[in-house]
Parts: sequence; structure tokens; C-alpha cells
Amino acid sequence: MARRGHERLPAPGWRLALIAAALLGILSARAPAVFGQAESAQSLLNTARVQLASGDAQGALETLRRMRGRFPDSALLADADTLNVQGSLALSDVYKARYFVQRLTDSAPGSRAAFSAVVAVARYYYDSHEWLASLDYFSKAVDLFQENRSGTRLDRDLALLHAAELSAYRLGNNAQARSLLAKISGSSFPPAETALYRQMRVRLLWSIITAQDLGLKDANVSCLKVDGDDLWVGTWNGGLSRYSLSAGSSDPFLLPPYSRSIEAADRRVWVGTAEGLSWYGKGTARWGTDADPAGGNPWNVKVVRSTASGLYIGTLGDGLLKLGDGGWAPVEDGSLPGRFITCISEDPARGRILIGTMNIGLVILDLKTGQMNTLAELVPSFTTENITTILPARDGRIWIGTYGEGLAVWSPESGQVRQYTQGNGPEVADNWILSSCETDRALYFGSFGGGVSVLSRVDGSWRHIGIRDGLAALDVSAIAWRAPRVFFGTLGGAVSVYDEDEDGALP
Repeated sequence: MARRGHERLPAPGWRLALIAAALLGILSARAPAVFGQAESAQSLLNTARVQLASGDAQGALETLRRMRGRFPDSALLADADTLNVQGSLALSDVYKARYFVQRLTDSAPGSRAAFSAVVAVARYYYDSHEWLASLDYFSKAVDLFQENRSGTRLDRDLALLHAAELSAYRLGNNAQARSLLAKISGSSFPPAETALYRQMRVRLLWSIITAQDLGLKDANVSCLKVDGDDLWVGTWNGGLSRYSLSAGSSDPFLLPPYSRSIEAADRRVWVGTAEGLSWYGKGTARWGTDADPAGGNPWNVKVVRSTASGLYIGTLGDGLLKLGDGGWAPVEDGSLPGRFITCISEDPARGRILIGTMNIGLVILDLKTGQMNTLAELVPSFTTENITTILPARDGRIWIGTYGEGLAVWSPESGQVRQYTQGNGPEVADNWILSSCETDRALYFGSFGGGVSVLSRVDGSWRHIGIRDGLAALDVSAIAWRAPRVFFGTLGGAVSVYDEDEDGALP
């Protein structure tokens, strides 16, 4: 047995290892306190932000949970809960996100953190096509908003805009959408939201007078005329109706069945039809018919128009006629204006009647001399033959709608004609122009398939109105106006009604 005195002592390196191990144990035991002193609520919040930005939503949530546990009284908890909402939504855990939203709205109502969190949940529901839930949270954001605390006025306006969008486009509640849109302060939106705002302003100012409202079965409108409180609506095959604008009631008339044009005079409402000329006595409330004096087939009356010089009708096959003391008589100057008349308009400033034809273009009747000539004779570059509508504007220019060749504008003083066609500029959406109307604020041109092209009288800008804007159909055969409403007769969608005075998109 070895003697004690001869025991071998540990090597110096081993002694150092033992000391290091002991110190490590001591430090390990004290580590939580040491690291706790080094950490702060701000450092943990910053760490969570970095994790969330890098895509580690789960790690961010764990860091934030650690922050809540160690710093339960921190003033940064509202910011932490905002990150909790974002992280939960990134993991598609909307219920957890809603829990943190509730914590925020309870602890910091009106704060930017609470407002931003509510909007984030609203957008999540929007992207998930859960429209009711999205509307609920956008509405909550609006309700809790406090200016200068929750954010800028633009932040609130964006929430209002999207709430209005959901109400109108997703839920069909136009009344609620109008109420929300009316609260928008007019902030400058980003480009995408600017377009939406303009569309919403237009969309919410429309209504529809249906065929049922008119008491008719045909929703294909052929002609319109406003006479005081009455809107007369003619259809292609289903008769016509007198609609009271104030009462919203109608008097339908199944005869005459094929209305093509309506004109209101002092004692009568004249109706041109495919089977002759009819009239309604305002005092007698009775219908009558003016017979063809030749005794042949009934006139195919395309247009009836009252002017300062008298009442005219344009027919398809029998030319232009004027009502005189002896009845209806042809109005001719040699071969003009031809037999196929499509539209008639008055140019009172120049003492002329403008006559659109199907096959020889625009014909000009000088009321002083009775002489006629064509626009093609005055401006050889204008070769269009099929004219559909003529609109003498208040600024002196003459707008000419054509069937297939777009829209032309003639400046008589300069002798210039400018043509607008689809694809050659932003002005017109279709080359088949069917109708036109001027109001205090704009000129409207209805087309066959392209909706309505609108020219602002204020700044000369153009825009288009289509289905998404509130138009019931893209085929617009007739337009009438009684301030502030514009009436668009459509093929298949009856009458679309637009209040232009409330439209912020129109200068």
C-alpha cells in the first residue's frame, strides 16, 4: 500500500479547470439575474420588431410574451400589443389578433396603436373576403379615431372610404355607403384610393327607374323627354310611360307601342312611332293620331322636334315635314334633305335647323332663305353619312354623333371639324354614338356598347361612365336632363338616374 506522503498532487492545469468549473456553476446560478439586469422592455420590443420583419412571426410573439412577463407595467405594452396583432395576423390567427385589439382599445382608446391595430384586422378580413367582419372593423376604426392622437385625417378618411366601398359594392347598402362617404373630409388620397373615391362618388349618386317602376314590360328605352315634373319614357316595343319625378309614380300607356321620339309642347305631348305620329292631350288626357295626308302607309317617324320656327318630324322614307295651318307639309330644297331623317336640332343663334340623315350626312336649313346645303359641302373633309344625334352647345360648337365613325365637333365660325374616335384618344369609349345632352356642368354622349362619354364644361376634361359607376347598361339610346339629375335611357336597363351636382369627380 502506497504511503500517504507519496500521494501525487493534481497537475496545475487540472486545478485551473476545477476553478473554472466552479465559477461557471456560480455564474450559471446567477445568470437570470445578470441577464435580467441587461434586458429592457425597449430591447425586447426591438427584437420582436426585427423578428417580425424577417418573417419570424412566431419568434416575435414569444419575445413579446417574455416582455409582458418581465415588464408588466411598461409604457411600451401598447406598442407590443400592436406587434402582437401583426404577428397573429401573419400566422392567420385572427382570433388572437382580435384579443390583442381588444386589449389595446381597453387600455389605450384613441391611440395610434389602437387605431392601426383595428385597421389591420379590417384589412385582414377584407383580403379574406369576409365583408361583414371587415366593415365592422373599419367602422370601429372610424368610431375610435381621435384627431391628432389616432393619426392624420387621411388615416380616418381611408377607413371611411373602405367602409363605404364595402357597404356599396359588397353588401349593396347604398344608403349606408352615402352616409360614410359624406363624412370624408376631402384629403388627398394615394392614386389607387383616389380612383376608388371618384368611382364611389359617382356610384352612390345613381338610382334606377326600372321597367316595373314605369309599369311597362319592356326595359329597352328608345326616347326620353322631361316636361316639368313628368319624365316621359318611350320603349322600343312596350309602349311608353309618364313618370312623376316628385311622387315616383307612373302612368303607363301600352299604345302607341313603338315609340321613337317624344316632344312636349304647350298643349300636347307628341310621340313619333314606327307606325305614325301620335299625341297626348294634356288637358283632355286623351290620345290622338295624325294621319299621313297621302293616305298610304303610316309614317315611320324617327324624330319629332319643336323649334322656334315650328314643329318638325323626320321620317324614315318620307323625308322632313313641318306642321302648318293646313297640316303637315314636306320641307325640301331640291333633293335635300333626303328621305331618311334621323335627328333634328335647332341652332337658334344662327337661324338654322340642323338635320341628321341616314345617308347624306348633316343637312343645314337656313330659316331665312329656306335653302339647304350639307356640311360636307362646307367642310369637304367631313364625309360621314349616317348621323345619329346633333347637339348645338352653348359655346357655339356643334357636336355630331355618328353611327360607326365616332363623335365630331364642328366650329362654324372657323369652319373646322374635329373627329374623336375610339382608340385615337381618351375622349370617346365607342364609335357608335346614339344620344347627347348638355347640362350646366357637362356634355354627355351615349353610345351603343361603350356607356357614356362626359366632357366637363368647366375644365374640358373627359371621363367615361360605365356599369361600375352606376349605369344600368352600356347601350345608352337617350339622355334627358332636369337639374340636378341626368336621365340615361338604356337598352335592357330602363332608366339610370344620376345627380351630377353632388358628384365630386365632376368639376
